[in-house]
Amino acid sequence: MGRTQSLVTFLSHHCYEGTVSFLPARHTVGSPRDRKPCRAGCFVCRQSKQQLEEEQKRSLYGLENTEEMEEWKVVCGKFLAINATNMSCACPRSPQGLSPAAHLGDGSSDLILIRKCSRFNFLRFLVRHTNQYDQFDFAFVEVYRVRKFQFVSKHVEDEDSDLKERGKTRFGQICSDHPPCCCSVSNSSWNCDGEVLSSSAIEVRVHCQLVRLFARGIEENPKEESQS
Repeated sequence: MGRTQSLVTFLSHHCYEGTVSFLPARHTVGSPRDRKPCRAGCFVCRQSKQQLEEEQKRSLYGLENTEEMEEWKVVCGKFLAINATNMSCACPRSPQGLSPAAHLGDGSSDLILIRKCSRFNFLRFLVRHTNQYDQFDFAFVEVYRVRKFQFVSKHVEDEDSDLKERGKTRFGQICSDHPPCCCSVSNSSWNCDGEVLSSSAIEVRVHCQLVRLFARGIEENPKEESQS
């Protein structure tokens, strides 16, 4: 996204109303705000994988079903942005990344919800990504470490409820409290690692270390280098 398009997107200040459902990652070590980055030979990734494998073994032998025991959390509202990442996504413009403590191999994703707020507050949130301050330290920002999550827009929810209601009554005002049938409702899209997904509803599940990467993480701690 270029500078002009970024400015237009920021000024438009679109929000997305819907429901986010997620399954918290109970097996992981640490939290999205503990400031412990993922590095080569990461202890968090190694320990989290071991705990996840133990849970899967217990589930396999019928001792317990982890997913049935854990409860899905639900968050409803209007969101300026919904981000999910399983790595920090650090870059020159954002040295700490979208989620500084996200881990590549712990079987979880950091789900970041930015609720509707003023343009000024949203700008403050964006600027936080360029410095050392905690970008999650805002009342309108929520971050969760999850194994799965779903998003359903309010438009889709309303369509489903309308279809059920029409099936019961078979008559009635079709377009009540909605735009005229001839008017199309604009939907947003998801950006999945550069690939655009046109569907507004989405379901994401994390598979722990499913793919072997032929690369290593951050080798050295920058603070240790500066002290030496």
